[in-house]
Amino acid sequence: MKHLIITVLIIAVATTFSQVDSREESTAGRMQVVGEEGVIGELPLEHTQVEITISGNLQRATVRQIYGNPYEEPIEAVYTFPLPQSGAVDRMNMWIGDRFIEGKIHERDLAREIYEQAIQSGQTASLLEQERPNIFTQSVGNILPGDSIVIEISYVAPVEYDDGEYEIVFPMVVGPRFVPPGGFVRRIFDMYEVATSVEDADRITPPIVPEGTRTGYDIELSVTINPGVEIQDFESLNHEVDVDLRWRTGNVTISLKDDDVIPNRDFVLRYTTASDRIQTGVISHNGELGGHFMLILQPDADIDIDEITPKEMFFVVDCSGSMSGQPMDVAKETVRQFVRGMNPDDTFQIMRFSETASSMSRSPLTNTESNIEQGVQFINNMSGTGGTMMIEGVRAAIGYPEDPDRMRFVIFLTDGFIGNESEILGELQSTLGENTRLFSVGVGSSPNRYLIEGLAEEGRGHAYYVGYNEDPIESVSAIYEKINDPYLVGISIDWGDLDVHDVYPSRIPDLYAGEPLVIVGQYDGSGSETVRLSGSVAGRRWNRDVRVVLPSHEEDNDVIATLWARKKIHDLNRQMYNTYGYIDQNQDIIEEITDTALDYQIMSEYTSFVAVCEEIRTDPDGSPITVQVPVNMPEGVSYDGVFGTEGEKSGEMHYSMNRSVSGTMQAPVALGAGGYVSCDACEEITDGDYYTEYEETPWFGSVSLVSASPTLGLLPSVVRSAVRELLTELTEVYQRCLDGIEDADEWPQGVVTFSIEVNRNGDITAVSVIGSGLERDVDDNLCEVLEGLNIPAPPDGAGSIQVQLSFQKTW
Repeated sequence: MKHLIITVLIIAVATTFSQVDSREESTAGRMQVVGEEGVIGELPLEHTQVEITISGNLQRATVRQIYGNPYEEPIEAVYTFPLPQSGAVDRMNMWIGDRFIEGKIHERDLAREIYEQAIQSGQTASLLEQERPNIFTQSVGNILPGDSIVIEISYVAPVEYDDGEYEIVFPMVVGPRFVPPGGFVRRIFDMYEVATSVEDADRITPPIVPEGTRTGYDIELSVTINPGVEIQDFESLNHEVDVDLRWRTGNVTISLKDDDVIPNRDFVLRYTTASDRIQTGVISHNGELGGHFMLILQPDADIDIDEITPKEMFFVVDCSGSMSGQPMDVAKETVRQFVRGMNPDDTFQIMRFSETASSMSRSPLTNTESNIEQGVQFINNMSGTGGTMMIEGVRAAIGYPEDPDRMRFVIFLTDGFIGNESEILGELQSTLGENTRLFSVGVGSSPNRYLIEGLAEEGRGHAYYVGYNEDPIESVSAIYEKINDPYLVGISIDWGDLDVHDVYPSRIPDLYAGEPLVIVGQYDGSGSETVRLSGSVAGRRWNRDVRVVLPSHEEDNDVIATLWARKKIHDLNRQMYNTYGYIDQNQDIIEEITDTALDYQIMSEYTSFVAVCEEIRTDPDGSPITVQVPVNMPEGVSYDGVFGTEGEKSGEMHYSMNRSVSGTMQAPVALGAGGYVSCDACEEITDGDYYTEYEETPWFGSVSLVSASPTLGLLPSVVRSAVRELLTELTEVYQRCLDGIEDADEWPQGVVTFSIEVNRNGDITAVSVIGSGLERDVDDNLCEVLEGLNIPAPPDGAGSIQVQLSFQKTW
């Protein structure tokens, strides 16, 4: 299907048109109204409303996005926005006026196909896709002039807790992502074509409004807290708020003071209760999907020590373009506080990175007055410029030879504005030494918390954040308190006779002072048992016994099952960090993620929600104009730092040159935030430029499962697993067909849809091809294989299951 495309920004009163997803370019212009104080009007996204309810240690959030159409013809709105990286998105519904349309979750490709077919048929539809755990794309197609369409998204998430303080965060804007050079040509910020290693770079870099302007849409937000105990204090870090305390129920509602707040910074709320400890215990749910539990404990592991062990402190600072201005000022002051707060016997090193990494000295220095002065001078000379080659900073700090007599602590400061998170986390995961810990510090108003938290997780440390309105000394003191005190390591759990399995995190992390232990898992049956936790603190053994009761049936607390699924998917994703690039990803892991997401009805990188109005609302022969909704620049981030000194103002790109090892200048390469080049030099790029080494490699056929729907009341994983059992036989049939065709370029390929008729006993009664197949004889043989599908009796009775299989050549 073809669409016209409008991107509503770039120049104050006009739009530019670009080619995205192989859709046609528009040649018509459309005026955009810039009102008082640089507000850009006539955007399809009109308003966002957020309601968050907190009960104990869990939160449920509902996000409503209101879309309209200020134009004279049907449009498709495309909006890239953030959600918390720890949340499990389990609902997406659509209202057209007072008409309700429930969203359904499917495999990502199938959801996209359903959406595209609906738009082509003249129906109004919406599609929610996940790009990262904290970045999502909402598409709403065939919005008619005068429509008011509400998209409602809901997620559940834990409430973060550390050292007596609770915290919730709602991100409001996707910051500009740097994408390193590579072989994929993509259009970013709807401004530049770049050659990058990030395959989906175009999907995580939404257009940004010009400097001096802001979007016309705004946001309102409220948080209702039912903590179970009295709230003693709270603090909203980035926004002014109103407070409504209901004495009878003990609930507190905190809301933004103004409903027209610009969505350009994270909402961060911290609060304390009358209890100085987290609510501990076991929360369980046992329903249709089996038994699930969450175990929350705050271990007492206080051990007096006579002296603090000397440490090796590495301070690593992101000095890329997006960090220039306010973020760099905050980062520099934070590092100065760190350097001045070291213990007398510590040694230290300071490193900076942007496109390359450099250090203060050849080796770590001792903590002397003159060395501290040298370090402060090195910090003072830092400035933000260039791209974010974070891999260089990680390798410089982690790869430096360890001091066998000292524990190394890396303090890593960054805004996290990169698109190659998996590469960075995979590098850290595979190279972190046993005597090294990394603490990440997110800087600014809208840091990439998925990366910041991931750095701390893989670095076996803890994540902190320093905003523009905070005194860095609080975070500095908190980190030093954790690394100076003994911490609990090597934690294991003996579940006794309880039938517990699939526990996450699969590797229990180190626990620092004030941190709770949060474990989720599945269980079979029921029972009660005294569970023993074991570990060591400062070389001494530590044990704690906890009474755990797991019921045979428990309808309440169903969100525990949802959060378990979210944790499992996160753990599976971590196993693929070392396959960055989406080329050699483990298909078995992808299938397990997809199965889990479909069974538990939650979003993932491989599953999406789609909602389709049954009514034909516009001409099926027409094509809506696609309007990409621009986003605000995060508060405090410099346009010059991101786009270069001319960049956005002149419409020209900022050129960044890479230096080779020898110091000679190399040709410009396409980068991202903080360093761009035109892709004129990339126009000659073809697949052959990257894969010539495989030209002589023999091709063979490959068959993979795309989707299976509906599943007639069976768990999606049951039907999908049954289809996968037949893939080897299906591949053999396909390969026999290919063996008879000498030229691989003439091999039949593509996605084929099969209709499988199932009776009430689960027996297959007929299989046929829907639409185009490969070749008739091959299709007949493939149908014969699918007649062997082995599934249980479907709870919904007899019906048909449509299975999509992809037939491709590979090497």
